[in-house]
Amino acid sequence: MGQLLPYLLVLACPISMGLMMWVMMRSNKSEPVAPPPETRVAELESQINELRVAMRTRGEQDRDPQKAGT
Repeated sequence: MGQLLPYLLVLACPISMGLMMWVMMRSNKSEPVAPPPETRVAELESQINELRVAMRTRGEQDRDPQKAGT
């Protein structure tokens, strides 16, 4: 048994690494699936349009300060 202990200590690291990798791979399968790319693209296009409108509004307010107060 005294000769087996050094080998067990040397193997403890790779075995624990393998076990951790296995646990992490199993946990990734339970995560929700990402939305389809078309949905994500539509969301991003909507955000871009909102930002363009906000920029246009802000540009108009910068040119005409009286509109900013109303």
